[in-house]
Amino acid sequence: MKTLGFRLAEARNNFGLTQKQVAERLYITTQAISSWESGNSVPDTEKLPEIANLYGVTTDWLLSGKEPSEEILEVTSNLSDRLFSEARMATYVSAYCNAKHLYQTKRALAFAKEKHNGQYRKTGHGDERVPYIYHPLLLTCHALALGLEEDDLLSACLLHDVCEDCGVKPEELPVNEETREAVRLLTKPEGFRKTEKEYRVYYDGISGNRIAIMVKLLDRCQNISSMANCFTDEHMAEYIMETQDYIHPMMSRARDEYPQYSNQFFLIRYHMNSVLEAMRHHMRSYMEAAK
Repeated sequence: MKTLGFRLAEARNNFGLTQKQVAERLYITTQAISSWESGNSVPDTEKLPEIANLYGVTTDWLLSGKEPSEEILEVTSNLSDRLFSEARMATYVSAYCNAKHLYQTKRALAFAKEKHNGQYRKTGHGDERVPYIYHPLLLTCHALALGLEEDDLLSACLLHDVCEDCGVKPEELPVNEETREAVRLLTKPEGFRKTEKEYRVYYDGISGNRIAIMVKLLDRCQNISSMANCFTDEHMAEYIMETQDYIHPMMSRARDEYPQYSNQFFLIRYHMNSVLEAMRHHMRSYMEAAK
């Protein structure tokens, strides 16, 4: 069976390039090219379009060996909420799992796809509907792009909404107890009320769990990036204030407790603050009136 590594080598050879020449054009090492082609690792998500352009192929062909039909391309291009198609991201995550032997993440991927089947995310663009699995897949790809490759953490990214949105109990998740506990903490209890007391209990629980913290930050990062498209002004104001009151203090504490994630915390905080600052300008009059 042809793998991503096989197709990378095949495309390079078809284009008449050596590994050294490819490495020079992509500004990476020859060892990285060799590792990709041997199946010991996979390219970062942001490198895939560069590789595809260099070899004159599509990222879909590199990941799955299949060229998307014109109909699929047209549908995908019309969905402004998508940076990547969920099929492409699922194939990428699966290939990463194979290369890094992340067996739990691979089980979590299949489970999340099954449970979220038939669910869609709001986009705020008329009749556009994006399958819900897009969200946990994008979280997982974001984690990988930040260098977060832990099996438990990636599994929690994929499963973080399954219990809350699909009626699944934490003990039913096909993962170890550590990952189940992280998902349980991320799941708001039934009847959750948006009071200061309940928010405090919820975020205090997350703050004591390394995996839950990282998944919550990635989740918040994506949601604030897309909220301008699908949030009402009221919801947007609530989300901004919740981020200020609970997410930022949680991240500040986590930086001291988990210094191994200092680079990731910096990048996530920078991204969130940049988006929030833009949203504050948009929402300033609304938030002043709400005080």
